[in-house]
Amino acid sequence: HPVMDQKGLMFSPHIMVVQQGTTVEFLNSDTVQHNVFWTAIGSDKKLGHNLGTWPKGEKRSFTFDKPGVVPMLCNVHPEMAGYLVVSPTPYFAETDDSGAYKIKDVPDGSYTVTA
Repeated sequence: HPVMDQKGLMFSPHIMVVQQGTTVEFLNSDTVQHNVFWTAIGSDKKLGHNLGTWPKGEKRSFTFDKPGVVPMLCNVHPEMAGYLVVSPTPYFAETDDSGAYKIKDVPDGSYTVTA
């Protein structure tokens, strides 16, 4: 499972992309407790899920069944924010530090890439 870590009072990675239906693990590597939550996809107010509070070294997990952008926040540390992008297809990529990317396992054919 992909891991969204909480380290140095930040979400790491800051942005993560996963395919719809993926279970993501949320690890706390900090010495302080965190309370990760997010709003419902398509809403800036309605609570989507709250993982609760947990100490260093423990993990919580959640399966993301709906596509969209999920802003991750922490009730304990309001300065923390991260993003999970849930893709409805397996054809996505994250850029490296130079901005380059490669989309793996794309069937032969002609495609147009849009942002």
